[in-house]
Amino acid sequence: MPIVRRLLAVLWTVAVFVLPAGLPAQDIRYVHPEKYERATKADDHGLLQWAEHAPPKCTTCSGTGKTKCSTCERFFDDAKVCIECKRTKEAVCRACAGLGHFADPLEKALCPGCQGAGFLLCHLCNGGGRIRGEDGDRWSSCPVCRGDGGWKCGGCNGNRLVEVAQVKPSLRDAQAAALQKALTTTDEALEGLAKFAPANLPARKAVKELVKQLQIAQQVYPPLKRLQKPFEDAMNKTAGGAQYQGQAEREGALLGGVKGSAEYYLKHQRRMLELALKRAEANAKVLEENKGK
Repeated sequence: MPIVRRLLAVLWTVAVFVLPAGLPAQDIRYVHPEKYERATKADDHGLLQWAEHAPPKCTTCSGTGKTKCSTCERFFDDAKVCIECKRTKEAVCRACAGLGHFADPLEKALCPGCQGAGFLLCHLCNGGGRIRGEDGDRWSSCPVCRGDGGWKCGGCNGNRLVEVAQVKPSLRDAQAAALQKALTTTDEALEGLAKFAPANLPARKAVKELVKQLQIAQQVYPPLKRLQKPFEDAMNKTAGGAQYQGQAEREGALLGGVKGSAEYYLKHQRRMLELALKRAEANAKVLEENKGK
């Protein structure tokens, strides 16, 4: 089956638990991270080489790179700010990071902080930059995000896509030993994230614990290292809204969103490491069999 058809045939999911940082639910068809495929072909020496990437069209935006903004749909017509679309009511597609197609998974992946959104949402104003006063009529600038609706994601610097696992010489060409080492580190990080339950911890301890889990694999995945301080800053600013009802829910949404995005990224990377390892082991076997011929 051609690579485009194979990739389009994989399991798609609108998994709300991995939506970035509690963003509004959309019909986002993320590729299941454990179902990614990347074709290989044998060269004249019987060694497997990566086939040319034929990027499949994104099924969320139908190749346009744009979707209807569901963040500002919840605001009043006189709203001036939307963290996602700047009130154009047309947003960059998070599933493909605005490309209109899926990037080569050997080169780029959705950010572990925002999962393609480019920002972390302020959960006090929900991205609108304003909150309603106690009288129900007057609006004022959100004291948590200072009217911006959220914060640029530090994992990708707002670019939505990040680099893949840093394995020498590259994820494409690394030998089996290096790939296996990276795979072990990835499994350790995923195990730690799976055990992390923010609802069972005070907010400050939960932040420290999540950062601790992100640090496990930061040498293999630089975006995890870049994400840590901006995430802590966003949580500190979210704590500034404690005088408003629902503080625990807001903190939990930000924590849970970053956790879910990081898990999606690491599962995606684990899948690519598996495919790269399978290729490397097959090639090592061919080289061994051809030795001395």
